[in-house]
Amino acid sequence: MTAKTVGNSSVGTHSRRLLLFVVCSLLLANVVQWGICRALHLGNPGSIKDDVAKFLHVRQWTDSWLPMMKSLDYFDANPTKPIYAAPLYDTLIYSLASELPLVALRRLGVGDAAMLRLLAVFSWFSVVGVAAVSLAMGRRLLRRRGADLSWMDVLAVVLACLGCYPLLKGYALGNAQTMLSFGFAVMLYLWTSGREREAGVVAALLAFVKPQYVLLLVWMVVRRRWGAVWAFLVCSGVLVAMSVAVFGWHNNLDYVGVLASLSHKAQSHYANQSMFGTLNRMIFNGENMGYTPHVYTPYVAWVYRATVLTSLVLVGGVLLFPWRKMRGSTADIAAMGLASVAASPMAWEHHYGIVFGIFAWFWFAYGCWESKRPWLWGLSFFLCANFLAATNLLADKRGWNVLQSYMYFGALLLLVLLMRLARRAEVDEAIAA
Repeated sequence: MTAKTVGNSSVGTHSRRLLLFVVCSLLLANVVQWGICRALHLGNPGSIKDDVAKFLHVRQWTDSWLPMMKSLDYFDANPTKPIYAAPLYDTLIYSLASELPLVALRRLGVGDAAMLRLLAVFSWFSVVGVAAVSLAMGRRLLRRRGADLSWMDVLAVVLACLGCYPLLKGYALGNAQTMLSFGFAVMLYLWTSGREREAGVVAALLAFVKPQYVLLLVWMVVRRRWGAVWAFLVCSGVLVAMSVAVFGWHNNLDYVGVLASLSHKAQSHYANQSMFGTLNRMIFNGENMGYTPHVYTPYVAWVYRATVLTSLVLVGGVLLFPWRKMRGSTADIAAMGLASVAASPMAWEHHYGIVFGIFAWFWFAYGCWESKRPWLWGLSFFLCANFLAATNLLADKRGWNVLQSYMYFGALLLLVLLMRLARRAEVDEAIAA
């Protein structure tokens, strides 16, 4: 990475390079990978074809929605019994505050079928929204230096978004993470725009669906961004009050026990792109290619301890790096958000949908202005944004199956790059402000 910037004509050249990179990335992951496997008689490795079809036809499964809706059914039928004890096809792992939009829809008379349709539409617009927010952020960042978006930038971002495996997978599953990826992109846009209070509100909304995002609040406190801290806390207070009013204290307090149990419950399925998943797959502990709800990987003490240690290193590294006072740049808060995902024992592929907004910010803030090509950033994007299904052919190969965690390793590389960039980004954003 160099500090040299180039003129607008060179930015146009980099726009062409961006489009070329996106097209090559999609072809390598979805055509070349398939062709090589077929040529070597390894069979069809799998692709994102079905996920793309579901997105184009606005169809999805009910990965998040069914447990949430069944929990509400259970509460309506058993208002005095604990919601988190409800017998479901899969576990409800979200806070009850995340159920409030569904409660509102039901009180408006929306039936289950219509609600699922609405959620599919909202999820669809969330994927589109990630691209729209990324382009809005890009336009703002380019205009700071007297440039503007080109049609190649727009096409590249749209193609990359429509081919981004974590985003499409989250949508196809019907998982709430799709909306969180959109929210994370919005948070980055707000932070880049200097609107830290609004960013704090969005961060609180994210944390009430995925509790690991509470680390964003810790980061805000450490960086002394008090406007964001108070906005986060006020939003949280409102959400807690509303949740208590609807579900009662006892049900909300039960979530503490759910969080405690989640630290010991995770799966070793290849889609779990975390240290926990990586280590268990390496020792053939638990499921790899198969997935069974309610069936968690058998506890292995050293795997648990190694996962905890890795999580502490990732989170502590971001909070303390570079071991001197920092005010908190966009690169810095992006690193904290990414670390909160990668440090979790259960980091599914679709959880990495947040990287799209991060890469969009980097490219338009720095990548397109650099005289040298950001190869390492490109490699991390390729690993994080694509479905490299051929790695699953190594599932039964001891040692080699570590390559199934390509997305996790791509995220770790991205984390290092963000931390390296954080100090420079802080100076640049202070000047722009």
